[in-house]
Amino acid sequence: MRIAYLTIDNINDNVILAQTFPLLGRLATLPDVDGIDLFALRKHGGDRYRAYLPPTRIRVRVGNNHGIWHPLTWLHLVRFALQAWARTRAGAVLIGRNPISLLCLSLAALRRGTRLVLDYRGLLSEEYVLQGKIARRGRMHRLLRRLERWAIRRADAILCVSERLRERTVRWQPVAAGKIVVIPCCYDPRVAGRDEATIERLRGELAFDPARDFVLAYAGSLSVWNRPEAIREVFHAFRQIHARTRLLLLTGDLEAAQASFGDEAAIIIRSIPHEEIQHHLALADLGLLLRDRSSVNRVASPVKFAEYLACGVPVLVTPGVGDCPDIVRREGVGYLLDADLPLSRIVSEIRANRSDFRARCREVATRYFDGDAYRALYGELVGGKAFRRLPESPSVGKACA
Repeated sequence: MRIAYLTIDNINDNVILAQTFPLLGRLATLPDVDGIDLFALRKHGGDRYRAYLPPTRIRVRVGNNHGIWHPLTWLHLVRFALQAWARTRAGAVLIGRNPISLLCLSLAALRRGTRLVLDYRGLLSEEYVLQGKIARRGRMHRLLRRLERWAIRRADAILCVSERLRERTVRWQPVAAGKIVVIPCCYDPRVAGRDEATIERLRGELAFDPARDFVLAYAGSLSVWNRPEAIREVFHAFRQIHARTRLLLLTGDLEAAQASFGDEAAIIIRSIPHEEIQHHLALADLGLLLRDRSSVNRVASPVKFAEYLACGVPVLVTPGVGDCPDIVRREGVGYLLDADLPLSRIVSEIRANRSDFRARCREVATRYFDGDAYRALYGELVGGKAFRRLPESPSVGKACA
């Protein structure tokens, strides 16, 4: 079979590099897949994404993104739809990353013998509201809600990234219950590799002293749902109870980071290629995942959670971030932030048990977020077989993790 994957996100965005490319790499290894066509937008130009292409034959088509509501952007999406239709043959699998992407593939899905899959990673209408792109309960919000409802009902199969998203989808559209498979956002396999010499070089470069410093890390964008102000507040709270607390901020939003965090000497702000993130995270004692309670965050599966754990970093997480708090509690790989949690306890426990925490985090990451563990589910997703739920076992984490 041949797979067509379409996304309205920018091909150079870290979310695509960290989530979509590993997914495509694993799909390409399935025995019945003979090739993948990737359709994506591109906002800033450049071919950095090509370094992330899996070592297999994937044909990439890109179009310039002038803004989601710009006519030229929609012209590119129409072009994608026509190209997908022209290349689609019987037995093809068409995967859309959100309802708008699925709509673009619906023309190709009219061909006999095709299979339409929704790669459902969040609530697009609510994300646009949170980003200020549309007004809640406005015309565009209602339109996107209707499109989301159509996509759930039209899709032959749905990939959900969290158990919370699956539950929400089934409550809203019970017809979806029999066609959902839950696979979390898994880490890129390269994140699990590490070079000790590089780590030691970075530790010296940043003047981190493991015997005295307590290093917080945040990796990712400073978008509205990631609460930069909460990161700053938690950092200052840790500084009050441990003076040598440092914050390692890894983000592509350098201008926003400087505006939010200023020139504090104890805060190190860096923008690095995603393939180098594991060596920086290896310096951290605690990863931060701090978000507001919202419908967007309630169903999320942040890839940074998987990456923290894969790099041996326990996580401080706020309630209401997808399935992450449940995993933290169940597996003992971090802390749930609440008013009764003494930060001094976190510092003392991690400093006293660094090696144990690192080993446990890496083991849990392998069990829950190693994408290769879900290879059979990927096969069922694109092959049209009856879906099953992975059992909770020592070898493979819950499918809903």
